Amino acid sequence: MLHGCCYHFSMLIFYIAIRTLSFLLRNHAVLQEIIAALLVGFFAYLCIKNLSLAWKVLVLELILDGAGHFFELRGLLLRTWVLGIFGALWLIKKIRTRKKFSVPQKNIRVALGIFGVFLAWSIVNGFLNHHAPNFIIQDTILYLFILLLIPALEFEHAPEPLYVAAIKIFIFGTTLFSLITFALYSLNISVLQDPYYHWFRDVAAGKITDLGAHFFRIVTAEQILFVPIILVLFSMLTKKISNKKIWALLVCSLIVVILNFTRIYFVGLAAGALLLFYRTPAKQWFKVSALTLGVAGLIFFSTHFIASRGQSIGLKLLGVRVAGVKPENDPSGAIRIALLPDIKRIIALHPLFGSGLGQTVTYTDPITHTPQTRTQFDWGYFEMIAELGVLGAASYFALLGAIIYNFSRMAHTPLARGLVAGALALFIINITTPALFQGFGVIYFVFLIVAPRILDTEIID
Repeated sequence: MLHGCCYHFSMLIFYIAIRTLSFLLRNHAVLQEIIAALLVGFFAYLCIKNLSLAWKVLVLELILDGAGHFFELRGLLLRTWVLGIFGALWLIKKIRTRKKFSVPQKNIRVALGIFGVFLAWSIVNGFLNHHAPNFIIQDTILYLFILLLIPALEFEHAPEPLYVAAIKIFIFGTTLFSLITFALYSLNISVLQDPYYHWFRDVAAGKITDLGAHFFRIVTAEQILFVPIILVLFSMLTKKISNKKIWALLVCSLIVVILNFTRIYFVGLAAGALLLFYRTPAKQWFKVSALTLGVAGLIFFSTHFIASRGQSIGLKLLGVRVAGVKPENDPSGAIRIALLPDIKRIIALHPLFGSGLGQTVTYTDPITHTPQTRTQFDWGYFEMIAELGVLGAASYFALLGAIIYNFSRMAHTPLARGLVAGALALFIINITTPALFQGFGVIYFVFLIVAPRILDTEIID
């Protein structure tokens, strides 16, 4: 019990401190570098002394450090240093000890090898097509997160209470971060384009969007994991609906997703919940569904009512954003439509093998009517086909399919079924968001590879 309290307290301090220091020191590059250097030095020392413990610290960094942009050293993200140092020292140890690498099942190895060939070609193809090297490297790193499966298979063999505590802190911390950011703008303490807005966008890798009536959309990259998290919690509640701890986690997760207010997330949640209807007692499923919808509705309507100073409960916003009948009526939908002509052109140039990683797309901004070029396609599957080609994208889907197939064979517990539903939801979300090849999405599938050996019991209680 004492260890559990220490885990939660220390990780909560880290979660808050790294974001607070990053914001307060945003204009003090030297101090930021000193802090980053101290953290990198500590991690390097830890890798030398205890590689297994260093792996745990790396996992905690992935869970708690958001997009990993809070501190940089010599122009490289803290996360890049952590991954690079661990990878180098781990490989050196492997070579010295001549121990074999841990490998996944055969079908995953074959699929990974085939995809590796297409990925290598897409990297080369990106350079041949004169794409910006930094864009190529950024895209490559996201896919290479899949290689975390090799050390994960080596170091993870049993349920780890430390990770469970980290996931809880991730949920509560992200909820607090979203609510504080929402309150700052809803109460006019902060305004768009102020220092916090630029820090949130450029460092926290998030978005703050005014949806009217003092209701703001708060988005960060790591929030994509809350769709699978909600489905896992939903599934576990179908077994024990009275579990107050799970309900607390679910309420916090719903707050994050509602303030995020991304339409495709709601579609993904609906699809995942429908999948959970299979092999779940109908009475329990309908009961949990009704309660979850009721809680979600209460959160949205009450939040909008308070934010709008009692003027609206948000029905108009629901009509525009959720129904999505006329996407040109909101900026994100209009931009997504404007991107399609150039996306179609790019895919038509090299449909089978793609144009390579680092591909950009050009469109006419629907508001300013000026040409804009960006790397984000806002269409996940189209972006994959444009860069990897039909064959490369198919090889990646085959890899993910093999991972889901292997894991689903043990999906007989509510926890496991929730994880499968979460994977399906990511495929849905990938329609308009790069869920399957965004860092957190890739890490989710790495977890599914390792999970069968460590999830023989329900570890969240």
